Amino acid sequence: MSSKIYQKFLNRIRTSSPLVLCLTNSVTVTDCANSLLAIGASPVMSEDPSDAAALTSLAAALVINIGTINDRSQATMEAAAQVAVSKGLPVVLDPVGAGASPRRLEASRLFIDAATVIRGNASEILALAGQKGTQRGVDSSSKAEEEFLAEKAMRLAQDSHSLVAVSGKADLVTDGKKMIRIEGGTPLLTKLTGTGCMLSALIGAYVGGWPLEQLKAATAAHIHLARAGEKAQDRLERPLALGSFKVALFDELALVEGSDLDCPRGTGQWRLDA
Repeated sequence: MSSKIYQKFLNRIRTSSPLVLCLTNSVTVTDCANSLLAIGASPVMSEDPSDAAALTSLAAALVINIGTINDRSQATMEAAAQVAVSKGLPVVLDPVGAGASPRRLEASRLFIDAATVIRGNASEILALAGQKGTQRGVDSSSKAEEEFLAEKAMRLAQDSHSLVAVSGKADLVTDGKKMIRIEGGTPLLTKLTGTGCMLSALIGAYVGGWPLEQLKAATAAHIHLARAGEKAQDRLERPLALGSFKVALFDELALVEGSDLDCPRGTGQWRLDA
């Protein structure tokens, strides 16, 4: 697949600065806001149902993250989701820890019908797909395990009529018919709390900025974070300097150019396969 198309999504974000309403968890709210600002989007957050509903009517996309779900935050998410559906706005669902507790799984399933994109790690996606005992994660390092995960992700996409994006050693993005596999990034992204939440926010900006090509837009968001992670790692003087890596990551999110999305770095970096 030619990747020459992907830079247009980033260019659109930086010229239109889409407003993304992030109803995210209390651990990563600042990181999500700063990651959106770094790529050129406009973040807004809310903790009140009536306020969130009003903001949704102004937004280009809604991101729902259930990482610290409670009754009030769920009510806020429900109010925003209702407006988003009525307006046909893209909704990104991040089902954090969906397999870890009945409360999280119930909350995640509540928003599936509203979701345009469901983004999670392997255990979260498998939990939503009805697989038992996945709350501690799935090692998708082997081809057979990855094929199993891809099959379940495609089925979930078909059943939910949404895109499904699975984060892992290789990221998978599917609309239920096509599957895109994205290699690259850096293991350091898994050493920081919130990089998955940041990715969900970035997807909101990309699909909100270009809602008519959501599969490609969501893929571009994955590549953006992967490329920023690679470049941030390259800047480190010490391999595991996580504080420095986090600062460099935000720098590189802002410095990524459209040409970075178009040009693979070579063997071992990201690759796209339809």
